[in-house]
Amino acid sequence: MFTQIPSLQMIVMSIPGVVIGFTFHEFAHAWTATWFGDDTPRLQGRVSLNPRVHLDPLGVILLLIGGFGWARPVNVNANRLRPRVLGDIVVSLAGVSMNFLLAILFSLLMGMSEYGLLFGYQNAVLTATLERTAYFNLLLVGFNLIPIPPLDGFHVFKYLFPRGMEGVVATLYRMGPIFLMVLFFTGIASRFLDPVYAGLEAAVSWIVVPVLRLMIG
Repeated sequence: MFTQIPSLQMIVMSIPGVVIGFTFHEFAHAWTATWFGDDTPRLQGRVSLNPRVHLDPLGVILLLIGGFGWARPVNVNANRLRPRVLGDIVVSLAGVSMNFLLAILFSLLMGMSEYGLLFGYQNAVLTATLERTAYFNLLLVGFNLIPIPPLDGFHVFKYLFPRGMEGVVATLYRMGPIFLMVLFFTGIASRFLDPVYAGLEAAVSWIVVPVLRLMIG
């Protein structure tokens, strides 16, 4: 979350990451749900890489300006997934998996730009934009793994609840957004997420750095 309103240049450089990150995240949910047998996303036009079907204008604006936003969630009917539990878990993790792959891709492109390997020369603005894109995708991974509804992490975490606690799960779904707002606006979330982001960045570097070294020679 930003501590102050970012500059216009920073907002502009963040737009590609927000659009790409949100679009591919929701597309991954929609495509995976369809693959597991639920045609709800397809019928609603969500199996698409068209950003207009996935982006929420208010959520995007608030994210760019205030550091907290959202996309349009993909509607999935878990009862249509086959197998149901495995399908629900895989669909839930599809979005963050896509964002992690994008973080690797744009980190590699950022390194190539930094060393002048993309167009034969270095471009500071392009490098910074690619870096923001990679970083935002990592943010989506860490954020969505929080086990609080309606985030993807809870769709996996809820299966750890024993039978008979459906009422507790339903209550958590109702109160989840409030919990999230409290965690983020009090700064508590960052205490838990900072180590997660550090681990994700280390994992991306472990993959990208050796590839860059081979390319640089």
